[in-house]
Amino acid sequence: MKSIKFSHDYPKLWSQKTAKLVHVEVLEPDTIPKELLKYDTKTTEGGYYEIDPKRRYLQLVFLGDFRIPFCTLRLYDKGKQKYYEGQIGEQFKIDVKKWKGK
Repeated sequence: MKSIKFSHDYPKLWSQKTAKLVHVEVLEPDTIPKELLKYDTKTTEGGYYEIDPKRRYLQLVFLGDFRIPFCTLRLYDKGKQKYYEGQIGEQFKIDVKKWKGK
């Protein structure tokens, strides 16, 4: 099974272990709402993963194994866009480097 990697645990993941990719969206520089940044980057430790809103991102939208949807922002790359668009409907293992409490 393919995996989607996260450097930290995030509340948005709800400790889900697998998720189906359901949508891919390209977000242009300076169009990412601050609310999305706050949601997407908040870790369970209370900090925030820093991303640059002046860069282009891919927004990957997943439906987790608890049926809870979440998204993640990844730096844009044309190859990544093509890859992820080809994976819509596929299952991914959620690979978190630092689960809460570990």
